[in-house]
Amino acid sequence: MTSKDPIFLDCPYIEKDEAKKLGARYNGALKKWFIPPGLDTEPFARWLPKQELATSVETADSLSLHELLLKVKQTVEQQHATRYWVRAEIVHLSRKAHLYLELADHDSQGQELAHARATIWNDRANTLLPRFEQLTGLPFQSGIKVLLQTHLQFHPLYGLSLNVLDIVPHFTLGDLEAKFNRIRIQLTQEGIYIQNKQFPPIKEFCKVAVLAPPQAAGLGDFQSQADLLVTHGLCEFHYYFATFQGAQAVTEIPAAIATINQDHQHQHYDALVIIRGGGAKMDIYQLNEYPIAKALCTAELPVIVGIGHERDKTLLDDVAYHSCHTPSLVITYIQAIIVQNAQQAQQHWQWSFKLAQDALQRATLLNERLHAQIRHQAVQQLGEHKSGLATLLQEIKHAGQLQLQKAQHRVKLLMGQVVLGNPKLILKRGYAIIRNSQNQVLTTKAKASQESSLIIEFQDGRLTCSKTK
Repeated sequence: MTSKDPIFLDCPYIEKDEAKKLGARYNGALKKWFIPPGLDTEPFARWLPKQELATSVETADSLSLHELLLKVKQTVEQQHATRYWVRAEIVHLSRKAHLYLELADHDSQGQELAHARATIWNDRANTLLPRFEQLTGLPFQSGIKVLLQTHLQFHPLYGLSLNVLDIVPHFTLGDLEAKFNRIRIQLTQEGIYIQNKQFPPIKEFCKVAVLAPPQAAGLGDFQSQADLLVTHGLCEFHYYFATFQGAQAVTEIPAAIATINQDHQHQHYDALVIIRGGGAKMDIYQLNEYPIAKALCTAELPVIVGIGHERDKTLLDDVAYHSCHTPSLVITYIQAIIVQNAQQAQQHWQWSFKLAQDALQRATLLNERLHAQIRHQAVQQLGEHKSGLATLLQEIKHAGQLQLQKAQHRVKLLMGQVVLGNPKLILKRGYAIIRNSQNQVLTTKAKASQESSLIIEFQDGRLTCSKTK
């Protein structure tokens, strides 16, 4: 549509250059951009005043939606007839007669940048999918990144879609490995990548914390053997549960490990066991997330993992204290340590018992030798003492006889002195005994001078004398 008169535009200042490129001119007096006469107004539709826009729409040649979309279809077929290699993440997948995909592209923050539908026709899917799963070991499902050879299609009824012609399996593996490497580098830079591996060797299992998804088949296999250890009083197992697949796993598993760290302060676990039964390989790869790996690296006790895949290792296998392929191998590892310790204890007991027996035997022999030696020495000393005793008895007898003779001689001397001391004998030799009137013997002149009368006893009688003044 054209106009014979200038049409003034409602053009913002920031869009003036765009209007100018389309042919608009500027009226300095009115300070407005306008469409010169004879110029098509359709490119300026967004800046037209409402009155002019209504007149333009009413009088313009219009297209039906179908006609417009057919033009888009024609443009797509002409301009995009080539094949494109497209990188994208499968966010949804469904299979009916054919395989229908929803693809998305995200930035580094996880925000969705683009979204499109794609289709793999049944005949092609029967060829591409088995080859993809054989080369990658992964199911073709949502959550993985893929490199697809596509042909762009547009349908007036269904819109824009991609027709998938080929899949590059190695791109998916490379993307997963690149993700693993980014996490490894981050954990290494934080200095925690090998932190859990630096725990000292586990010498005994007495109490173990077990983290597993609820109702997991691998948990049943683990418990069937663990219960035997519990029954015999060899080990205790405390069970914790969390989701191991889907978006919730990224938060539930670290939260469960944090709870176990707290309980460890008073339960004093020997180790944390993380197990999961077999399942889809992609489900296993969902455990390769930074929050899960960091929680395992920084756990306050050694972590033993048995995720359930024998061929493919996860990031948890790399950072854990010890890794086993399956839950059954984890409990076998624990049993082996317990049995080994029991065997060593039995060997130590047998060795100690043998040492005790040897020591007892040596002590018995020594005791017998000492007993014989003591008996011999006792007999010898008894003989020596018996001989000495006879000599001593003879000496005692001789000494006794000498003492007896001396005593007899002394008695004779004493008897002689006693006889000589007899007063009668003394009187016979011319001595006299002086007494007072009380018949008391006086032995001194002083005592005699004090008496008024004295009695003098001679051999043949007494004589009383009075003192004269």
